[in-house]
Amino acid sequence: MEYPLSMSNSELMSDAQAHAAITDTILNYAEYVDGGEIELWAELFCQDAVFDEGQAVTGRAAIQALLPKLLRLFTATAHHISNIRIERTGPHQAKATSYVHAWHKKLDGSDFEFWGRYVDAFAFEDDAWRFSSRKIEQFGARGFELNVDQVPRREPNIS
Repeated sequence: MEYPLSMSNSELMSDAQAHAAITDTILNYAEYVDGGEIELWAELFCQDAVFDEGQAVTGRAAIQALLPKLLRLFTATAHHISNIRIERTGPHQAKATSYVHAWHKKLDGSDFEFWGRYVDAFAFEDDAWRFSSRKIEQFGARGFELNVDQVPRREPNIS
């Protein structure tokens, strides 16, 4: 049974429905960045969201202002998302991690590649699952220097 997505009845959404909607938000992020859809990209964030790509930016308006500055560095981008894990933490909240491999064509024609992970919190706001926070962590990069936190690594338990 499909439930209309509204704040008043989001608690009636099954975990599978919430998972599908949150997955769409995660995938739309990549599609909108690669398509240069700045307004659509910004609408994926809550009004008071925090976006941390090495330096935290707070609020949808500030987040929206950031994307054109980033996109001006490249003539093309392609973000590939995988390893999506979502945990619903309440009727209107969830957390997730996903991996990203992002290719960028720099203005000089050279390539920049990034391997990392997104650490996300979600809230159901204005009839949609939106990022309440997104932190980008890197496994590695080639072709560009970034000031992004490294993905924490646990010490192997070798007996």
